[in-house]
Amino acid sequence: MASIPKSKPQHKAKPATPKETFSLVSNEKLLAIYAAMVKCRMVQQRAEILFQQGKLATDLHASSGREATAAAIAIDLQPNDSLSLSADDWLPAIVKGMALESLFRALAPGSATPGDVAAPFASAMEQNNILPAGDKALRPVSIRERALAAQTAKQSSIVAAILPSNEQSLRPWHDILSAAASQRLPIVFVHYADAAELAGAVKPLRKSKNPDALFHGVPAITVDALDAVAVYRVAYEAIARARQGRGATLLECTAHAGISLPGSATEGEPSAAPLLPAVSTLEAYLKSKGIEPAQNNQQIVAAFNLELDLATRFLGP
Repeated sequence: MASIPKSKPQHKAKPATPKETFSLVSNEKLLAIYAAMVKCRMVQQRAEILFQQGKLATDLHASSGREATAAAIAIDLQPNDSLSLSADDWLPAIVKGMALESLFRALAPGSATPGDVAAPFASAMEQNNILPAGDKALRPVSIRERALAAQTAKQSSIVAAILPSNEQSLRPWHDILSAAASQRLPIVFVHYADAAELAGAVKPLRKSKNPDALFHGVPAITVDALDAVAVYRVAYEAIARARQGRGATLLECTAHAGISLPGSATEGEPSAAPLLPAVSTLEAYLKSKGIEPAQNNQQIVAAFNLELDLATRFLGP
């Protein structure tokens, strides 16, 4: 994980006056990202418990370890922006505003397919411009159509697309990446690099440390998947670039070789070296800025537990 920069000591004679640019994140935004991450973690924990009790047909294991990226990517999405989900990874939708009950009904037994959303809730998702994974072959087509519509409307709306996690499953996306480059489509692609790639078992998709690298003509930026601040900074820039009509960006969210992201060849194996979870990492960063997250955490947990209880009451006691 990239080390989190600490605040530089200020000269006494010249007090600092921070400027709001993409490289600096306000305290309010940091706390909003932190709240979103805590809620994502709580949703995962509740889904796991209900799955173990047999009340859900599936859990949110595909979202494990992704709360930092989900929060950082989706926190600034506007109502008119479209969000295309990867299979079984619902966390970005929660951050964008998907109703919790819709999520749990989608995971409950009786869904047409695990992850599908019942008709009434599918309508609600459509109103929020949240697109479930759906058919793998049709998904790139629908994303391109959304991006073209957004481009034509000229309302500065964008499409955020969460891509599959391994290199082979990216092959169907090569055409849309090329189209996004040639047509300057307003898309932010998000790809999770798995542990096997990082360990060298799979040839990297691109020069991972080169911010000017291109993948099918789209600028590709690598960022630590567990560092919410770093992800937010590059996501902010990518979203602004898309809104300004300057085209798409591909964010490759990676973890160290000791951490296994869902779908990786080493998923479930012990980590080579323990690393701080994403939430704890952000807590440490907040403390370094003089912000104590404990009180915020208690308030978030207390309020959100009530929301989770209401959202899951249809499953029974």
